Amino acid sequence: MANRVKIDCRKYPSDQGCTVAISGALEEVVELGWLHAKMHHAHKGEEEKALKDWIRSNAEAASD
Repeated sequence: MANRVKIDCRKYPSDQGCTVAISGALEEVVELGWLHAKMHHAHKGEEEKALKDWIRSNAEAASD
């Protein structure tokens, strides 16, 4: 089984007060995290690479 990681919006300030947490294999979390950031937090397409890199470096080990 692949190592699971997570990213949790509650740890990062946002105007929406987002409570979403995403866990799974690293590249799944990166892709879903990017889509969530774009759709829910209004990040722009030109931010994709930087934001995906940020998610990769800030993902934490998931305990489940």
